[in-house]
Order: sequence, then structure tokens, then C-alpha cells
Amino acid sequence: MSAIRTSSVAAARGRDPLIAAILAIALVGAPASMAAAGEANLQAVYNISIAGLTVGRAKVDGSFSDTSYSAAIEGATRGIIRLVSDSQATLAGSGRIHGSHVIPAVYKLTADEDGSEAHVDMAMSGGSIVAVEADPPLRNVPDRIPVTPAHKRRVVDPIGAFVVALGNSSPADGDQICDRTVPVFDGWQRYNVRLFYKDTRTVVGHDGSYSGDVIVCGARYVPIAGHRPGRGTVQYMADNKRLEVWLVPVENTGLYLPYRVLVGTQFGDLVVRAKKFVVTTSEQHASAN
Repeated sequence: MSAIRTSSVAAARGRDPLIAAILAIALVGAPASMAAAGEANLQAVYNISIAGLTVGRAKVDGSFSDTSYSAAIEGATRGIIRLVSDSQATLAGSGRIHGSHVIPAVYKLTADEDGSEAHVDMAMSGGSIVAVEADPPLRNVPDRIPVTPAHKRRVVDPIGAFVVALGNSSPADGDQICDRTVPVFDGWQRYNVRLFYKDTRTVVGHDGSYSGDVIVCGARYVPIAGHRPGRGTVQYMADNKRLEVWLVPVENTGLYLPYRVLVGTQFGDLVVRAKKFVVTTSEQHASAN
């Protein structure tokens, strides 16, 4: 399989770490502070492009507060070039936020690539996976790093990675927002996404979309289990230093949410960028913890 073939089903089967990493990075957000508590509803549309050519789109609908989150993502790519298949995927998840801890409750994925389907259904409690169904299962091959029960503890699913809490009331700078490791289990693979601060930039939106500063985090993909270390795509992504996620603040909530994701490839940059990013908020009394 090509190192940048954007196959949602192949990724869901755990064969393509590139897309697994993109999903995780694209969903990483960070509440900068719980001091300004509130509720926020997000409606966003992201364009997906490779080397400047648009190949797909993703839509995000989410609700967030200082104690809970719920989000759904629908995405599709079109096989208009050799490196891309006709595919679509839907992800949904919800859970609680307690201080600096994100505690997922449920996560679901449905993906289809040219008639080949994949599904994940996970239930979580206290940061651990208590039930998971992933179809099709990973192939049992000798060189695969096995997923153990320990790999299913103290993790978040790809939707739970949307809300990573700092759990303090101090103003957050770029290092505080970006300096974190997100432990992800997607139903097949266990991997980390390590983030670090790179820069602060400004974007200009239109028709009510976000305009203002963005925090640019660099990222690294770290495979833990469920992968095959000898595969070229695994090695490529583990060595890939051209990974970024841009985070933007959400007024009244203390949240930072993803605006743009970049993955450097041998064939040009793969970019997921917000075309529409609209947040509506309502203030509420902050809960005492």
C-alpha cells in the first residue's frame, strides 16, 4: 500500500498508520483553562488535500462544556487520483471531563472503502476499555506487536483526544497547550501522539468563521502495539517530522480545537484545513471541583 493512500477502511483495519495518525492528530484539542466555563457548539467543515489538490471533505459537529463532550465526524475522499480511494467514514464519541482528565464513555466508527466495510464499537470507564468490537479483526501474523490488556488502560479514543484538559485556571501559553502526549487506542492499534509548541500565527476566516491567533503544535507518531514494525508505512510515520496541528481558542469555554492538520509525505503535503469553523457559546456558572 502506498505511504499516503488515504484508505479509511485500510486505516481502520490497522494496516495504515498514516491515516490512524491523521485521525488522532486531527482530533487533538486542549482546554487552555477551565476558568471561563461555558458551553460551546461547533460546526466545522474541513477540506482534505494532497499536494494542493482537494480530494475530500470532513464535517464536524460537537458540543463541549467544562464537564462533558460529545462530537461526531463525517468524512469522505474521492478517488480522483491514484493515491486516493473512494471512501467514507463516520466517527462519534462522548464522555466526561474531570479536572485535567478526559474520561471517554463510548466511541463508534463506521468506514467504507469501495464496498469494504469496517466497524468499531467501544465502551470505556475510568480511562479503560471495558468492551470493544472491531471488525474486521487484525490478521494474526508473527511480526505484529500484540495488544495486551495494559494497552487498553489510561487511553482515549480518537474522539476523546478532542478534549485534553490542563485542569488549572492560569492563562495558558503555547508550551502549556502543546506540550503533551495523547495516548490513543482506536480499536485495533495503540499509539501515542506527542505534541510540542512550534509557533503562533494568525488566520482570517469568512462568513462568521474563526479569525484570530492559532497555536501551531508539532507532532510525532509513536506506535505502541497492534502494528507491524517492519512495514514501511509504520517506519515512515514514526520517522516523520513534518506533522503539525493548528489549534484555535473557543470563546467562553477555555477550549482549543483543531483548525488545520499537516502531514508531510513523499508526494507532497496532506492537509486537512477548516473551510468553515463556527462556534456558538453560552456562558454558565463554573462548577466547583
